[in-house]
Amino acid sequence: MSVKGNKKLAALGKATNVFASNIKRKPLANKLDHARVLAFIRELRDIMNAMPHESQRMVDWTPVENIDVLSTEENKQRVAEARAQLKRNRNYEDGK
Repeated sequence: MSVKGNKKLAALGKATNVFASNIKRKPLANKLDHARVLAFIRELRDIMNAMPHESQRMVDWTPVENIDVLSTEENKQRVAEARAQLKRNRNYEDGK
């Protein structure tokens, strides 16, 4: 986190310094200045979005041991029931 944070802070600091030097040379007075402010904000957003996010933490899990060993006929029957249920749900969503 510290390395990524340091890169973000350095990039934000650089963008801020450029913006500050531009404002010192030409202070805000008209729509062009307003456009410069919007460009600065857009640049900050680009910097924040360009940095990769930390990867999500992996969740530890234990595999479930299947104690029930079903026969092929029972398996076929349960698969057919599941398919029928999915078909009913699909038809219900389509409005049939």
